[in-house]
Amino acid sequence: MAQPGRKRSYSVFFSGFAIGVLTVFIVLYFTAPQLLLPPQPKPHAPVKAPYEYYVILDEATGATIMYVSVVTVNPGDELITEDNKRYVVIRVEENRAYARYVEDVNVRTKREPAP
Repeated sequence: MAQPGRKRSYSVFFSGFAIGVLTVFIVLYFTAPQLLLPPQPKPHAPVKAPYEYYVILDEATGATIMYVSVVTVNPGDELITEDNKRYVVIRVEENRAYARYVEDVNVRTKREPAP
């Protein structure tokens, strides 16, 4: 059987050890973020030079479909002309966008009755 003084010294040792380990973890928890380097911001993508207007051309014929100002034209954009033809922009070179004919659409105006 162990002596009572020895039990007490073991319990004091282990409780002191546990308090020391806990203190180290608490100190590291609060000081480690200041010791690490802060996250670096992502570099910004180069800004594309905006144009005052874009000319949208028919890919097959090269005919001018329309002029667009205020917005940037990107590949994948769709447009419907005043004669109800739907086009999709397939490529953009500087301020010229080339569009491919997709289909004729039926656009209802306010004057036409709803079906």
